[in-house]
Amino acid sequence: MDKLTAGLFTSHDLITRFLIRFKNALLVATVLSVIGYFWLQHAQQTAQFQRLLLEPKTDDLILVDLGRFDTQRVYQAQYRITQVVATTDNIITVKQGRYTYGRKRDVKRAIQLDNLMLDNYFDATPLQWPRTELAHYFEQGAIYAIHRPNDIYVMGGIVKPRVIPRLHTPTAKHRLSPDNQRGIAHYQMGELQQAREAFALSAQQDDHWGQYNLATMLLGGEGGEADPKRAIELLRQAATKGNPKAQTLLSELCPGNKACD
Repeated sequence: MDKLTAGLFTSHDLITRFLIRFKNALLVATVLSVIGYFWLQHAQQTAQFQRLLLEPKTDDLILVDLGRFDTQRVYQAQYRITQVVATTDNIITVKQGRYTYGRKRDVKRAIQLDNLMLDNYFDATPLQWPRTELAHYFEQGAIYAIHRPNDIYVMGGIVKPRVIPRLHTPTAKHRLSPDNQRGIAHYQMGELQQAREAFALSAQQDDHWGQYNLATMLLGGEGGEADPKRAIELLRQAATKGNPKAQTLLSELCPGNKACD
């Protein structure tokens, strides 16, 4: 135990003397390390911005300094947010925010507070920039950053509406015509002549259910005289349109039936 304690004190003394002797060199190394770290971060971020500007995409946020665009006037920081709305091989179209900020951190704060989702945040008149000029704008500081949304977020703020998947709503392959529906109602009430007349109107409108319903009434002589030949003709028309009942009934009737000839 005594040896361990003595060893600890010895180590402490050695470390203390080392720090005292080389404190200036260690301080310089620490400062250089911090500077190197931030320089590396800046270089990586700059490379990322340049890469995104080469292939801008819809919804990208391009942060601009209007004071750098107008080189004829005395410089004054005027930071704004623009958002890409369309791209072509030669042009990108952006919408520009109506609000001007004096500090970059105010731009960041506006994004984080979801201001871009407010009505009328962006000017209604879009701007168009040549894609070949984007790198030049970045070099002169007119564009100082570009951010691509992660889902709908940039810096934790919502910058575009979430895309809601369109649910697939199956639609009926065929809607019953009003005359066919009226015919069904008459038939259910036992009004066979009126039902037959309604189905006839539906069949004239190329409603394959109207054709099928009228055909069954013609086969059975319901609501009037039987007409098997006309019934078969109607069933064939309905079957051609994909009516499953007409197809089944034809397969049952036609073998050996003279009306099918």
